[in-house]
Amino acid sequence: MIKQDVLNAGYIRLVEYTGGDESVIRNARRCWRSEDKSSERSDKNLIRHLLREGHMTPFEAMVFTFDVKCPIFVARQWMRHRIGSFNEESLRYCVADKEFYNPFGDPEDFIDGSPTVSYQTWKRLNKRQFDEYEKLVKRGMSKEQARSILPLGTYTKFYWTVNGSSLMNFLRLRLDKGAQAEIREYAKVILDMAKVVAPVSFTEFVPLVLED
Repeated sequence: MIKQDVLNAGYIRLVEYTGGDESVIRNARRCWRSEDKSSERSDKNLIRHLLREGHMTPFEAMVFTFDVKCPIFVARQWMRHRIGSFNEESLRYCVADKEFYNPFGDPEDFIDGSPTVSYQTWKRLNKRQFDEYEKLVKRGMSKEQARSILPLGTYTKFYWTVNGSSLMNFLRLRLDKGAQAEIREYAKVILDMAKVVAPVSFTEFVPLVLED
């Protein structure tokens, strides 16, 4: 399946999907009893009509499952989208990997252009928290208690299963310029993957919904 790296150590992988443009058209045409009127041009116009008018239930015929690795603070924003299924790696049972988000890109960059916090300072602070976490676990503290000192930039992994309508709602909100930059990066990749599965639906979604 399709996999794309995101940020410094994250990724998105499209694990599986069911349905596509054909499923959307089939379900929509049942509403008008117009299955016999299907053609490439009329089907594309129908998808445009559904998106323009906000008739989203036919898009629920598509279902996607993504494997996601992202910083915890991104995951917590992600999971506010309640229409979907999440199965996250539990730090109650698993020891955290020593990976954390690096917002600098180039190690010579500074946060928000400020020279008061350097990449080395950022790295040292995160490493110190991970070192203390590992010490606590080795001393016998339960993982579910020790995890409380981990930075929010720690990477987590989860599977996300979502239908096409809910995915479009996620993209509409998380590709907005007001959304945090990191989750926008994930949303951009997901949109590209969705276009592979349902090229008409998600290509038309951009000008009719995102750019509306």
